[in-house]
Amino acid sequence: MWERSSPRNVALLAAALAAAGCSGSKAKKAPEADPAVAKDVATRLLKAMPSPSQVRECTDADFKSVPTITYRSLLQLAGWPAPDTEATLKPWINPSQLDGPGVSTLLDASADAPAKRRAAAQFEKSGKAVLVYRVDLVNAPIALSVKHPIRGTVHTRTIRFDNGLPTCVSLVSFQNDKEKSDWAIAMSTQSMIDPAVAKAMQDDLTELYIKVAPGHAPAPAPKK
Repeated sequence: MWERSSPRNVALLAAALAAAGCSGSKAKKAPEADPAVAKDVATRLLKAMPSPSQVRECTDADFKSVPTITYRSLLQLAGWPAPDTEATLKPWINPSQLDGPGVSTLLDASADAPAKRRAAAQFEKSGKAVLVYRVDLVNAPIALSVKHPIRGTVHTRTIRFDNGLPTCVSLVSFQNDKEKSDWAIAMSTQSMIDPAVAKAMQDDLTELYIKVAPGHAPAPAPKK
């Protein structure tokens, strides 16, 4: 049989619940920053973009635990032109999977103000050390809907910045899968490239870039 609570016990219980509520409300808030800060950081990185031979070659250590961003997203954050008509700026060769924390939120017009402030804080922090994935050349005619039967090749740079200045660069090139490329060439006998064939070649290059991008690609398995 339950005992009747005394007024003192009720008061103690109420105080305990109030204290629990206060402690919950004092939970640490995620850092926030003005989204304009992200624009400033992106602009600073773009203005400091080095030529291929300006900085040393990166080592594996330079890629560890460093936030990443595509060159296209960097242009968009800075408010600079990023035309899809330019082969190196097409979304499929600047995949969002290569963008680090907060970038997609900052570029999302539908994101609310608190989310953008939190994302800006994340990006501001990443600006202290960040890898920028820049595509220099897309020699992939079929992926670009151009009838020229060759295997697609992409040349890229991964540039590390520390405190807004470039410190090293890594050059990475990759090609369409040979078997898929042969299939696409065999399918491209008409005067126009089939959009489905072009899309297949785009998707292949996107997948390959995600796999080989320094700082994003999984570490190679240890040698036995």
